[in-house]
Amino acid sequence: IDAHAHTFPDKIAEKAINRLAKISGITPATNGTVSGTVSYMKKLNIDHFINLNIATAPGQQTSINNTASENNKNHNNMISTGSVHPDNPEAIEELHRIKSLPINAIKLHPDYQEFFIDEEKLYPIYQTCSDLDLPIVFHAGWDCYSPNIVHAKPEASASVAKKFPKLKMVLAHFGGLKMWDDVIEYLAGIENVYFDTAMKILSKHPIDNIFLGSDCPWESPADSIKFIDSLPLSDDQKEKIFGLNAASFFMIK
Repeated sequence: IDAHAHTFPDKIAEKAINRLAKISGITPATNGTVSGTVSYMKKLNIDHFINLNIATAPGQQTSINNTASENNKNHNNMISTGSVHPDNPEAIEELHRIKSLPINAIKLHPDYQEFFIDEEKLYPIYQTCSDLDLPIVFHAGWDCYSPNIVHAKPEASASVAKKFPKLKMVLAHFGGLKMWDDVIEYLAGIENVYFDTAMKILSKHPIDNIFLGSDCPWESPADSIKFIDSLPLSDDQKEKIFGLNAASFFMIK
């Protein structure tokens, strides 16, 4: 199971992929469409992938969640998350609607949505997700979209995790992209926090809280799998990272 992938609606996929490729300097592995990504994952023998959707504007959340719900009905190997925007006054109501749809988690991106992860204005969203048992996947650490401001530093993420101990937080990119020493200092070992894969963090964080995540189309899952296979882990540990952990977390049957 690849727990970190992205797709875009067909009508904007080419434009979005080209724009992000230019910003990041990364050559994408797919064309970014749903059909193209589903086909690509099947060719790599990826049983399921988590498609992380982001409401980048307040008015997008309803349509994004409706599309995610439809995709979950139509594609057996793709599990789409929902999203809300912190500046939408109906965000809390939308979280309850998300829970009623076949959507098992939401994605928030502090850089794209312009908030700091420990801002108090996010607390009602965090509390509602905690109450609904609705996990949140966050972009964490540095991002090329906002290179001079880090909106989700490990210390701030740890503060949220401790304030909301029942909130399941997936902090993508090893807990904080390019800030892994701080991840070890502040986040490693917190039970309601989940990471992507990084060896020096694996030794300090519960193995059950680690998912395989490629960030496709920005990395091929094949490369992510090779990386995990190269690590000095037991077969049981690798099996958990390759799929068992994500299957349990995202309720994949």
